[in-house]
Amino acid sequence: MKQIKFLVLGLIVIPMLLQSCASGLTANIRKAGTSLETGDLAEAKVLIDSAVVDSVAQQDPKAWMTYGDVYLAIATDSTNSVDAENPLLKAYQGYSRVVEMEDTASLLGVQANQQIEQVWANAINNGASLYSAQNYDEAIKLFDVAKMAMPDDTTAYIYGGISAQQAGNLEAAAEDYAFLVDSLDYESKDFYNSLIYIYLVENKNEEKALDYLQKAQVAFPDDPEFLKREITMLINNEKYDEAEQKLTKAIDAEPDNPMLYYNQGYLYEQMGKGEQAVESYKKSIEQDAQYFDANFNLAAYYYNEAAEILAEANNMELKEYQEKGEEIEKQAKEYFEKALPYLETSQMLEPDNQKVLSTLSTIYQQLGMNEKAEEIDTKLESM
Repeated sequence: MKQIKFLVLGLIVIPMLLQSCASGLTANIRKAGTSLETGDLAEAKVLIDSAVVDSVAQQDPKAWMTYGDVYLAIATDSTNSVDAENPLLKAYQGYSRVVEMEDTASLLGVQANQQIEQVWANAINNGASLYSAQNYDEAIKLFDVAKMAMPDDTTAYIYGGISAQQAGNLEAAAEDYAFLVDSLDYESKDFYNSLIYIYLVENKNEEKALDYLQKAQVAFPDDPEFLKREITMLINNEKYDEAEQKLTKAIDAEPDNPMLYYNQGYLYEQMGKGEQAVESYKKSIEQDAQYFDANFNLAAYYYNEAAEILAEANNMELKEYQEKGEEIEKQAKEYFEKALPYLETSQMLEPDNQKVLSTLSTIYQQLGMNEKAEEIDTKLESM
């Protein structure tokens, strides 16, 4: 019977010990909160760190709330009196544990979500300061915390991507930019351009680059640059039929769109279909007489034809030149004359475009319009 009593007593002692441990654990959590209130952050850190390693405390939302509060205080302490690695991340981890355990309508749940907003704000502000100081790697760490705190907010992805690009971490930059445009519907020409560059130039992934070129066209249908770049990619890969079909279909849908005719002209020119290119450029100008690119490209086409003819004449033997030179130079002059009105329109639209001015000066000289050529040259010298 004595042995039985001993066993019963032993069973009674065990829960008493557990109760004693839990009581001590609760006391440490409470003491950490008190140290936080009195400003003793170092003591608060030691107490809460030792508390949350316990399996019981890990299931206590109040323990994690205190953990978050301690590390948020450390992160925002202007004196930097306590050394802690990435305290904002730890603050977020504490509050997020509370959110996991608590109902969103409970007082503790509401408070934890409010504190997560504070974590986000501090991560953004401190990250921006580090970015300004060109400390991109540390800035990225804070922007990563901000992403976790508010995964649907664009700010951290914008700054995080830019920081990563500045740091040369193009893979991380592409991830942020892709999340912005794909998941958050953030429309930015700069980020599309960065994605296209990273995938095309750095990663040599033409398929991904083409994917973002096409997405950019959907986002910015009035910007011809993305379509032009897509056509260039298709042409570089000798996918002429695909490029032509794409433009033909687009023109059928929008027959009054000057940009589409311009791009068709550009495509035909690259394919060596000069007459078709001229026709398309003219159609573009018919739709919009003030379209700079169409005017300039048509002028450049005629100019280049004239230059090729003159180059042919310059390479002739004297006897051949005496026989054919005059007729060839006449042909070149006709092309310069065709180019002139379109180039003058280009100059009117962009009066300080040096490429336009330089080309225009050459044409004036070739046509014997020396006074006008001198005016252009004077302007170029003053720029």
